[in-house]
Amino acid sequence: MPDALAPPTLPPLEGWVRVDDATDRPFELGPVSVVARTVVYEDAAIRERVPATADGPWRFLFASRLEIRPRTPPSKSLTKLVGKRASAGFRSRLEARGFSDVRRVESRTLRVRVGGGQRDDARDDDDRSNDAGNEAEADVIRYAATVELAGVELAADAYLAVTPVDGEFLLTGGAYPREVRGGDAETAAALREAIEPERFREELFRVIRRVE
Repeated sequence: MPDALAPPTLPPLEGWVRVDDATDRPFELGPVSVVARTVVYEDAAIRERVPATADGPWRFLFASRLEIRPRTPPSKSLTKLVGKRASAGFRSRLEARGFSDVRRVESRTLRVRVGGGQRDDARDDDDRSNDAGNEAEADVIRYAATVELAGVELAADAYLAVTPVDGEFLLTGGAYPREVRGGDAETAAALREAIEPERFREELFRVIRRVE
C-alpha cells in the first residue's frame, strides 16, 4: 500500500481511549505531497468525575507522523512551512471540538528525545544529560481558548509541538480546561473538582517529549 505509514508511538496513557486513527494528505507543495498518520485520544477517566450533562470531548490529545514524499531533506524553510500549516490545522481541530476564541499566546523551543529516548519526566525542560536516543528540538506553541460544557464556561489551554525527525515531522498537541469561569453552580462545582491544570499540562508535555 503506497500510503502506508506507521502511526506515532506514544507513552502509556492511563485512563485515555483512542477515538481516531486516520491517514490522509493534509496538503501538497507542487510535486511534493505530505502524508499524515494521526491518532487522537480522549480522557475517559475524567468523565466519571463530572455530571453526565457535561460529557464532551473537552480534554484530548493527538499525535501525527508526517512524511514528505518524495523524501526531502529537512530545512528551516520546510520546517517553517509545516509549522504554519500545522498551526492552521490545529486551530481548525480545536474549533471542530467546540473550542472558541482560540488565540496564540506564546511560542518556545523544547529539547526532546526521539528514536528510543526515555526522558525522565521530573527533569527540567532544558536538561541535556546523555539519555539514550537522539535529541531534537520541537517548536511549541501555546494557545488560550474557551470551551462551554452544560452551560458552564471554561478557560482552556492548548499546545501544539512540531518536531522534525529524520526527514519526517512529528506533530503533537492537545487541549485541557484550566479554569471555570461561571455557569450552572452544581455543574461548575463538579468541574472545579475535576480540573487539575498542572497535572493536565505535565501529562501533555510527557507525551510531547516521548512521542516517536
